[in-house]
Amino acid sequence: MSKPQLRLPDYVDLRLLGRCNLECPFCFGPRHEVPSMSERTAMRVVATVREARVRGVVISGGEPTLLPYLPRLVEALSEPLPSGEPGPKVVLSTNGLAPLRSMERILPYLAWIALPIESADDEEHRALRIGKAPHRDRVLRLLHEVRKNHARVRVKLGTVVTRRNVDGAPGVLDLIEDDRSLPDVWKIYQMSETNYGEDNKELLSISDTAFERVVERCEKAAANRGVRLRVYRNAGRSGSYLFIDPDCQVVVVQGGRERRVGDLFELATDIELGVDSARNVGNFVETYPDA
Repeated sequence: MSKPQLRLPDYVDLRLLGRCNLECPFCFGPRHEVPSMSERTAMRVVATVREARVRGVVISGGEPTLLPYLPRLVEALSEPLPSGEPGPKVVLSTNGLAPLRSMERILPYLAWIALPIESADDEEHRALRIGKAPHRDRVLRLLHEVRKNHARVRVKLGTVVTRRNVDGAPGVLDLIEDDRSLPDVWKIYQMSETNYGEDNKELLSISDTAFERVVERCEKAAANRGVRLRVYRNAGRSGSYLFIDPDCQVVVVQGGRERRVGDLFELATDIELGVDSARNVGNFVETYPDA
């Protein structure tokens, strides 16, 4: 009799590390001092999610391009399953600071790349993407390079709305003059009060009403450029995600808060993880559509 497989949702987020070369005050990823997942452990995680027939994986952190083994991981994750079926759709969520020569080793295995720009206003952007200047220009160069030379890889541009960028967030697409470099999806995020976001919520959190006013302006801007807009609201966060953290702890969101369920390799195969299948699928497919 074959060994029962752990039941995972269709789409998972693999947070390989906390370390980052930016210090963004709204970040909801692991703390920077959290030790990185080793390559050996990461490959065990890859094997586990492939055995569970997970349909898509978002690789994030921290900043995943800081890991030397990332090209090997994305290659192993994306290859066809032993049955001949396609492997998981791989999305890299990166701050865009990795040198192009490093990205060239990763891009061939990606279905999507997710890049961040927070504001059309330079001061607003610098206040939120702290630690590397000119971050925004480097993201725009990488976006252009992907569009020009890696047409198979689709692009999601993300903007996190906080109190600090309500004026400049709706103008992000104006930074992209060439229509051929526009993203496939522009996603607007309401800031989540988790980890660093929780630390700085008094400074950065935005009310639902204020957020919706920004969304209205972003909708008009996206329509003017013919870009598909998607919106993340904190009200829809619960049940939508399953994170695998650097220490292999499985993390889900319940009641708007992250809850650690247990070690990925020790979970019972029949455990109820608290992820809503429809929300999980809808969140991923709307953000990273096939067409």
